[in-house]
Amino acid sequence: MSQFDNAAISAHLSHVRIVMVNTTLPANIGSALRAMKTMGLSKLVLVAPKTYPHPDINALAAGAVDLIEQIEIVDTLEEAIQDCHLVFGTSARSRTIPWPLLDARPAAEKSLSAVVESKQEVAVVFGREDRGLTNEELAMANYHVTIPVNTDYGVLNVAQAIQVICYEMRMAAMAKTEEIVNPEAKMHVTDDIDMQWDEPLVEHAQMEQFYPHLEKMLAEIEFMDPKNPRLLPLRLRRLFGRIQLDRMEYHLLRGIFSRVQALNNGTWKKSTDTSTSDKDSI
Repeated sequence: MSQFDNAAISAHLSHVRIVMVNTTLPANIGSALRAMKTMGLSKLVLVAPKTYPHPDINALAAGAVDLIEQIEIVDTLEEAIQDCHLVFGTSARSRTIPWPLLDARPAAEKSLSAVVESKQEVAVVFGREDRGLTNEELAMANYHVTIPVNTDYGVLNVAQAIQVICYEMRMAAMAKTEEIVNPEAKMHVTDDIDMQWDEPLVEHAQMEQFYPHLEKMLAEIEFMDPKNPRLLPLRLRRLFGRIQLDRMEYHLLRGIFSRVQALNNGTWKKSTDTSTSDKDSI
């Protein structure tokens, strides 16, 4: 690949971040940085790491110590992904209820299509060394991603898993870059729809306001028991995470929720001028 191609690939990959949650071993952070730089990724977000900083990070990040200065440290996973449009949670198995699950390769293809075609920000979230991500953390993802491994010995540590994911991201970025130069080489994306959005897609932080509003509305109309919601909140997250709302759809649905609440509470009064109502802009 030419230097120009490499620069284009790196530009695409700059929209993909690796997120490590509650990492215990500093060496895994250093190894992750080395894996990322080798494949052209540069953005690492650490969620409440157990030990940071630490000399082992520098030692294991040999040749990639420049990325240490770019690490972002946050307290919660919500902060790490709040400006993302597409979030993948790494999981060896489905939890609680089945979630949209992709292998590493189609996940990378979907990610780079989202980056190139609609400038989305993508996060791939990795959990703790001993127990991975919690069910609540996995529920924040649009998709779960898994690495096909030998079923007789499917053991990867977190840094090795990051290496595999970063490799697949680079391969997908190379394919998308080639596609721009040669449209006949268009990359196939599993279960994807060729569509140009007329509105920006909402970010994770907005969806974290959406779900409580939806659940509050359902509780007020007695569709959901807030003391015993069962799996309904998770199923709703799965539904809307799979859809990926755009800005207009987001405000439309929240407007509907508010109207339902007002009608239920007897506080809504019909406007005498409906010419500028939200539904007119649909």
